[in-house]
Amino acid sequence: MGLRVVPELYCIDINESKHFYIDVLGFSVKYERPEELFLFLTLDGVDLMLEGLNTSERHWLTGNMEVPFGRGVNFQWDTINIEKLYQRVQSISPNSIYLELETKTYECNDQLAVQKQFIAQDPNGYLFRFCEDSLPS
Repeated sequence: MGLRVVPELYCIDINESKHFYIDVLGFSVKYERPEELFLFLTLDGVDLMLEGLNTSERHWLTGNMEVPFGRGVNFQWDTINIEKLYQRVQSISPNSIYLELETKTYECNDQLAVQKQFIAQDPNGYLFRFCEDSLPS
């Protein structure tokens, strides 16, 4: 197994967040510790941890937590079937769509990268940019 990054995001309401990540985005639970308000989730081989703020466990916070959380960062998530995921999010939680599905071209060194993408915002304010590589038109 190679090295990896697994973000851990604090949540106001762990149950609301669990519903969003599982029922809206399609994550599955690898394991959870309900007494610690902790979830370890996975989607397409990429992992994510969620932890409730209203627990007595220690927190690693560098400042006050004010909604929306995650200001200044978005998490890019490569996906296989972006249209299907977008339709799912749009039908279950249309208000969570932060950026509609689009095709965008980015310059990467001397080549052009084309991708379909959309951004969903979770109940705590974190932004997830789902992307799928596309062929140049």
